[in-house]
Amino acid sequence: MAGFTPRSYWNTIRRARLIRVLLVFLGASFVVLEAVDILTEQLGLPDWVFPGALVLLLIGLPVVMATALVQAAPHERRDALSLDVGAPLPEMSGPGEPPAPTETAIAARRWLTWRKAIIGGVLAFALLGVAVTGYMAMRVLGIGPVGSLVAAGALDPGARIMLADFENNTSDPLLGGALVEALRVDLAQSPLVSVVDPAFVSAVLRRMERPADAPLDETLAREAAVREGIKAVLAGEINSVGTGYVLSARLVSAETGEAFVSFRETAKDSTAIIEAIDRLSKDLRERIGESLKTIRSSEPIERVTTGSLEALRKYSQAERALSYEGDSDKGIALLEEAVSLDTTFAMAWRKLGVALLNLGIERTRQVEALTKAFEYRARLTDRERYHAMAIYYWSVTGEADEAMTAYRTLLDTYPNDTGALNNLGLLYRLAGRYEQAEEMGHRALALDSLSGNHYFQVISPQLNLGKLDEAAATVERMAEKLPGNPSVNLLLAAVAYAREDYQTAQVELAAMAESGGGSALWRAFSSQSLASLSATRGKLARAEQHQRDAMAANEELGLPEQYLRGVVWLAGLEVWFRGSSEGGLRRVEAALDRYPLDSIAPLNRPYLELARLYARAGRPEDARRLVSEYEESIAPELRRADEPEFNATRGALSLADGLYADAIQQLRLYEAGNGFCVLCPVAELGRAYDLAGEADSAIAFYERYVSTPDFARMFPDARHLAFAYERLGALYEERGEAEKAVYYYGKLVELWSDADPELQPRVEAARRAISALSPDQ
Repeated sequence: MAGFTPRSYWNTIRRARLIRVLLVFLGASFVVLEAVDILTEQLGLPDWVFPGALVLLLIGLPVVMATALVQAAPHERRDALSLDVGAPLPEMSGPGEPPAPTETAIAARRWLTWRKAIIGGVLAFALLGVAVTGYMAMRVLGIGPVGSLVAAGALDPGARIMLADFENNTSDPLLGGALVEALRVDLAQSPLVSVVDPAFVSAVLRRMERPADAPLDETLAREAAVREGIKAVLAGEINSVGTGYVLSARLVSAETGEAFVSFRETAKDSTAIIEAIDRLSKDLRERIGESLKTIRSSEPIERVTTGSLEALRKYSQAERALSYEGDSDKGIALLEEAVSLDTTFAMAWRKLGVALLNLGIERTRQVEALTKAFEYRARLTDRERYHAMAIYYWSVTGEADEAMTAYRTLLDTYPNDTGALNNLGLLYRLAGRYEQAEEMGHRALALDSLSGNHYFQVISPQLNLGKLDEAAATVERMAEKLPGNPSVNLLLAAVAYAREDYQTAQVELAAMAESGGGSALWRAFSSQSLASLSATRGKLARAEQHQRDAMAANEELGLPEQYLRGVVWLAGLEVWFRGSSEGGLRRVEAALDRYPLDSIAPLNRPYLELARLYARAGRPEDARRLVSEYEESIAPELRRADEPEFNATRGALSLADGLYADAIQQLRLYEAGNGFCVLCPVAELGRAYDLAGEADSAIAFYERYVSTPDFARMFPDARHLAFAYERLGALYEERGEAEKAVYYYGKLVELWSDADPELQPRVEAARRAISALSPDQ
């Protein structure tokens, strides 16, 4: 263009101060983008808002630069600026004066003004805001292709989703299962919906008279979902495409099979499958209606599970073995393989610890696994993280209050987490907060009526509250929902026992072993229960045989520590009922020759049970030696979970030494420790006060023992119930309160009416006392 030279361009740039304008624009853009990024995160705006703002700023950059250049051009003569656009341009008036403006220059100065540039920028971002508002409104109202399923009424908040097995069209037979488990993990992070547990699905299949491990294709999943009132099923497939994979998922109506939404993702190879699953899950959660803010705050799957696809395969196999096949040995072995492939696989560590804990075996492995899960808890979803923390505080460090806090925090975000409801209910029950325990159980049962654990957590506090009719009704409902479940027999036995219907209790306990399908674990538990019931009734020979059956089952399971605990129980019969301390201890010493304590992992050794037996048998020095070994072998932080039992042991030692005041103090601590046996410290305190000669306190605790309802009282009753009746009769007789003495002597006679001959002299003594105290009868 005539009149413009490089020098004139430079002068224009200088006058326009383009460098300064550019820096100001870039600074303002940075502020705008930061604000958009913060608002996107805080308000849960869609992902395209930030790129949209960036595009607008990139479009605005040349506009701002051009405006600066045009507005900085040399000032023309005033008359030139007023020329008509179609008039001839004026001549230069003299040397050094600016040239007359061209038509283009005049038009540019009219259009490229700072006012128009600012207004244009404001309008552009206003349109972006309108688009975002419209998108969010459509999503919230369930309108159009972006509307959420919850807003549209297709799903309810808190809805449950059943995951079908994905169709696996690859050469890897385990890939489909791994995909489903990864989706389960990611969807578990959603506070809006919940995925039904595999154990629930297994129970549904059994009710449908299908194998619990039957392949759950879309058709079967829909049928199962309809039966249980679940509205949606997630199904899909995975296909090989060259070296890569195509993953597709569709959420369908359980009733009609109509697809609510469908998504597809690709993975370049097997290493990218987990990332593809993560994208698929996030798309699904967005369309369901979950807040974009919570979706973004969720950790990626590979972050909260494992980066090892092979470890994930093992985990999915373990989940199937535990939940569908009921094969604990197989499931535990697979979890061990998973954590060997990825030592930081926190979810597998937690699952392993819980599996062992549920079986009540191998305390050492339990603690190791749960501690690993706690250490790697940053690799867990929020939901799993709180579960791992709670079970660690509860089972490893014995911090029940911390465990309760973790479960309550979890339920604040995920109020429908049945595991948290169930476990918090158990903690409340152990703390004596039975109303709250029952409430938690009912909430869990309303969400999942096919879990035996949830019935257990309703019935047990009902029995503790003395609600026998309500407990019986709950068991009947359980029997309808879970026919053939061994827990039904156990709970029927517990209700019958609470009603002092010992014959029915015995029948149900015998049926429990048969319902267990030959499982050694169920045989061991049912035999132990039958042993306790028989001992309570004074049938010592039968009790001994049942206990030997339990010990044989534990040997079959490879649990020498449980075998030793059985021997301690048998020795207790000698000490408690026959007064034969040496006979009982000979049994124990023979068992220790067979299974020396140092052949058992330290945490598994029954130190405290052995110590209490030795103290009761009049060998306190041996008891102290065992306590010292316990303290040397077990780290202090791990002893905290045993604190109630440790206080009971110290109380037994003080009783053996005749230090009754000290024994009472230790047993009070035992009582306050929220141990699993609610009534054990009550009975022991009655005996301690009795030995101390404090009859009033002894009577108070004995009466509290015999009158307090408790779900698990069958087990402490084996040792304490007959003794408490006998001592209450004698104490009231000493006080001259004949009516009460007759009542409790009568309870002993009724309880032991069919006791073994060796106990009949005590029964006859009670009958004579009744006759002497009530001569008119």
